[in-house]
Amino acid sequence: MCSNDLSNINLLSESEADKKAVSELERQLKTQTGIRAELTKAKLDELKTQIKAEAKMKKSLDRSRKDFLRNFKGVAESNNPFNLMNLTNSELTDLAIDGGYASSIDEFVEQSENISKAAQVTAAIIEPGLAISPNQSMIIDFMKKVAVQKVFDDLILPKVTSGVREALNSLVLEVPLDQSMSVLARSLESAEKKQLTEINTQISIYGRSVTASISEAAGITNYLYTGPEDGLTRAFCRPLVNKVITDSQMNQLNNGQGLSVRTAGGGYNCRHSWSPVTDGFIKAASLQRATKSDIKKANSGGKRK
Repeated sequence: MCSNDLSNINLLSESEADKKAVSELERQLKTQTGIRAELTKAKLDELKTQIKAEAKMKKSLDRSRKDFLRNFKGVAESNNPFNLMNLTNSELTDLAIDGGYASSIDEFVEQSENISKAAQVTAAIIEPGLAISPNQSMIIDFMKKVAVQKVFDDLILPKVTSGVREALNSLVLEVPLDQSMSVLARSLESAEKKQLTEINTQISIYGRSVTASISEAAGITNYLYTGPEDGLTRAFCRPLVNKVITDSQMNQLNNGQGLSVRTAGGGYNCRHSWSPVTDGFIKAASLQRATKSDIKKANSGGKRK
């Protein structure tokens, strides 16, 4: 499922679309046997882990926002707004983290680790005994830090601090505290939809990055594009689903969203993923290889209308 595609606008809620994606993979699993079925089962588990992670992050972010608003109101009530206006951006960021958002950061890290474990289980099916080296662990930890930075340092926390400054400015102008807090609450709540889209994207990117790191270390250069194949599938993804793409073909792909195909698949909210596969696995599972025509169709589908 790639529900962010504007050509596939529909009335499905996000949770209904997730259920449809899981149902489609379960349908595929029923038609498969042997190692092909083992791989699909592992990718299904990955998808369920990702969906669970996104649901937990939604709850966590909502809780963090409410905790922060309550704590900030207490700070505003007990301090002169002129003094609070002198706080630096770094100090306001610390205020946001300590006031409620630390729990969301911790949740994001925990869910990223769950995503990583699921990806490693899948990799072991392709290459039994494949282990994460110390160097790979360092790379994976670095990718996790990058994901945290993109979500919190670059998106969520700056929105909180700018909203706080606006609230403080209104307090200085003697706007009632409850009115200032109401404006801040609406601002933070309205921003969460975009933030959750970025969170979901970074969670999936992190999972694909772990897979890419493992396959690179193992010297695997073939990738099976796995995931739902239904009416919600993007035009970019449709020609590639359940086909093997080589490294060189991967480099030719363009999803049209400015995101790396290797780590973002079809782009924002994409439910497809790459499974590194060996030549032996390709033969044993009777997998189909993508053609030049498939790559061309995918890139054509990725072009913005």
